[in-house]
Amino acid sequence: AAEAPGPSCLVQLPGEVLEYILCRGSLTALDIGRVSSTCRRLREVCQSSGQVWKEQFRVRWPSLMKHYSPTDYVNWLEEYKVRQKAGLEARKIVASFSKRFFSEHVPCNGFSDIENLEGPEIFFEDELVCILNMEGRKALTWKYYAKKILYYLRQQKILNNLKAFLQQPDDYESYLEGAVYIDQYCNPLSDISFRDIQAQIHSIVELVCKTLRGINSRHPSLTFRAGESSMIMEIELQSQVLDAINYVLYDQLKFKGNRMDYYNALNLYMHQVLTRRTGIPISMSLLYLTVARQLGVPLEPVNFPSHFLLRWCQGAEGATLDIFDYIYIDAFGKGKQLTVKECEYLIGQHVTAALYGVVNVKK
Repeated sequence: AAEAPGPSCLVQLPGEVLEYILCRGSLTALDIGRVSSTCRRLREVCQSSGQVWKEQFRVRWPSLMKHYSPTDYVNWLEEYKVRQKAGLEARKIVASFSKRFFSEHVPCNGFSDIENLEGPEIFFEDELVCILNMEGRKALTWKYYAKKILYYLRQQKILNNLKAFLQQPDDYESYLEGAVYIDQYCNPLSDISFRDIQAQIHSIVELVCKTLRGINSRHPSLTFRAGESSMIMEIELQSQVLDAINYVLYDQLKFKGNRMDYYNALNLYMHQVLTRRTGIPISMSLLYLTVARQLGVPLEPVNFPSHFLLRWCQGAEGATLDIFDYIYIDAFGKGKQLTVKECEYLIGQHVTAALYGVVNVKK
């Protein structure tokens, strides 16, 4: 039997095959532009919202793809053009900068051109990152200026977010979110996101739940959803959660207070605390507090002198409480539970009742 005739030329191939060829080759954007100008068939394959231009964009600027949702309609050819223009503008500005634009602490009018840039700021920032990743000694001056500009842009954006966060109503308490903003502001060149921090803490919560199932398979924390208004109020059930947290954080994951290098700034930043598994009282308390609240245990932060603590209410709901109705948790000290007197022994001095009070997210 005679074989079925195959396609006699490129344009007779199925569209998905043509897309595969154009996406998998070493063709540049200029090449794709020329290919799409040859005939209607190839122009349709290289449509601006199609896979070919998406792949051109991805290969050229891979770090930007995280900003796009798979379900969004995107004109990839237009995005390519806008990103290309932003890159040229960024390089033009970096080249024009000189040392007179910088003071030791405060940026001056040299940044006004940047603030008035057209187009997405993420494109401009991405080009600055590309400059920072350039190789060769000749790029050192450009890298110096690019780093200065990138610091300024990101810190201004984070500062605006932090200001908006602090204007939230007093009943809005997301201690973790505030800590992440501070972390981002102090480390503007690091890739730190609230979502990533949440995901890492969620993995710790899952480990605590696994341990909790071995203690009480019907524990309400196992079905508790973060954000629920009603917390778990039975002291015995709360105690089981805290025992599970202590086991996971300090025995299983080996978190510990950093006594040997207490004043290292890394001890304060949440992304570093989670990576290095060590911190100071306030950062360790924040981690402990967040995990406990996600499991329905209402711990509260206490800015105790020289040693941040958490307090755990032992009194009846609705009753008038004083400082002796709480157990105080030392997250820096492996979750040890302290009485009022033991808190004073911890710092070696007597303190007034006012210093055992809870602090809110803005303080």
